[in-house]
Amino acid sequence: IQLQGMRYGTPCACASTGGLVDTVIEGKTGFHMGRLSVDCKVVEPSDVQKVATTLKRAIKIVGTPAYNEMVRNCMNQDLSWKGPAKNWENVLLGLGVAGSAPGVEGEEIA
Repeated sequence: IQLQGMRYGTPCACASTGGLVDTVIEGKTGFHMGRLSVDCKVVEPSDVQKVATTLKRAIKIVGTPAYNEMVRNCMNQDLSWKGPAKNWENVLLGLGVAGSAPGVEGEEIA
């Protein structure tokens, strides 16, 4: 959901886990809460505090030039697979397998 929100200019608040860390950049496109508990049976008070603190930080900048810049950053961010795919291609090419060659831009296989 954060990808869709950011595409339309919504800075996101998120836990600092998984792909969220790659797409939500603290202070540039959103806010990180830190890691939250993975125990779904219990709500940890420390997690509640992290969420509240992060949302208070976000609310403080709404309507400011910093917030407007975050909105622009969200909408301008390249959220395609082009960069990650190129990184993987470079890793695989670095293995030195005979016959390996870089792909040609625009000839990607879907």
